[in-house]
Amino acid sequence: MYENITYEVILNRMLDRVPDYMDKREGSVIYDAMAPAAVEMQNLYIELDWALEQVFSGTADRDNLIRRCAEWGIIPYPATRAVLKGEFNIDIESGKRFSLGTLNYTVTEKISDRIYRMECETPGAIGNRFLGTLIPIDYIPDLTHAELTEVLLEGNEEETTDALRERFLFKVQKPSTSGNAYDYYNWTMECPGVGAAKIYPLALEPGTVKVVIADADRSAATPELIARVKSHIEELRPIGADVSVFSAGEKAIAVTARVKLQNGVNLGGVQDLFRQELAGFLQEGAFDISYISLARVGNLLLNTAGVEDFTDLRLNGQSVNVSLADEEIAVAGIVTLEVMQS
Repeated sequence: MYENITYEVILNRMLDRVPDYMDKREGSVIYDAMAPAAVEMQNLYIELDWALEQVFSGTADRDNLIRRCAEWGIIPYPATRAVLKGEFNIDIESGKRFSLGTLNYTVTEKISDRIYRMECETPGAIGNRFLGTLIPIDYIPDLTHAELTEVLLEGNEEETTDALRERFLFKVQKPSTSGNAYDYYNWTMECPGVGAAKIYPLALEPGTVKVVIADADRSAATPELIARVKSHIEELRPIGADVSVFSAGEKAIAVTARVKLQNGVNLGGVQDLFRQELAGFLQEGAFDISYISLARVGNLLLNTAGVEDFTDLRLNGQSVNVSLADEEIAVAGIVTLEVMQS
């Protein structure tokens, strides 16, 4: 807002107030007296511009956005720990600890005979990445088999600033009351691990509400997450409402194309970078778009570092847009890039 009020503008305004018959050239006593003050005033305008941005949720930095959200009872979701399935050849006591690579896991609950819930001790998405043979931290007699076989509940990183901002703006701009659709949306998004949601009032018959969710990575939700959302909504919903919670269906978007690369650029690196860009684009559009645009994907490819040009771009084998069903979300599939022949 104050970007045009620079040191030069301030200094010239100050010098304009000095009569012309006085010496106010650079190096004069008057000039040298006013110049430092003009610098300090410019710094004040810079600070004032920053302070003004912090007043509004759309431009506030993370610390001040958190303060703004706190006024409405909204706090950032903390990082959560992954819960995995552990399989053993013997019964294991709760509290026993195991390691896999650099991560440690604790037995928390028995699921069935010799199968247990294991909680990763390190919060965040890193707990979702590894399955395999576990090593007991303390010696356990007769243990010959210990393995992580499945992720039951994904761990999530601390809520990002952009996600927190979006959640706050939805709360303010679309207030919830009396069990309306916004109520169900807000209740759903309150659950850690939910990254997107869509509400269908009267989906089956009067008195019913259908909730479709995606996880924090905007992919299909696990049964554990669905159960968590269902339980949370049941605690808050009006009497008489029948609520069903489902996972969104994933639709993989495979991309093939021929690309012209800049000199010295590795095709594998470009392919990995483009897939990351594609995944981010698809995650951002979860539940908000009804089709994947061939032109938008082409623009992503053209703006990927190292790509000069492309041809023969196809989505799922065809050079057309890919339609999405109402409860589908798109996820990045296999990306295959080939170098254009000269």
